Amino acid sequence: MMEKVSILIPCYNAEEWLEETIRSALGQSWPNKEIIIVDDGSTDDSLAIARQYESNLVTVISQEN
Repeated sequence: MMEKVSILIPCYNAEEWLEETIRSALGQSWPNKEIIIVDDGSTDDSLAIARQYESNLVTVISQEN
C-alpha cells in the first residue's frame, strides 16, 4: 500500500492566493494524498473559498486567531 501524503495549507487573510494554492495541491500527481486547510481566523473570504473545496480529499479547519 502506498503511503499517504498530507498537504497542510495554513492561511490567514490569503484569499488572493488560496484558490491557486488549493488547485496546485489537488493537481499533485501523488495518488494517496489528503489536503488539510487551517484557517486562522481570517477576516477576508479565505474560509469561504476553502469551504468550496471541502470533500473527502480536502478538510477545512477553522480556528480563532
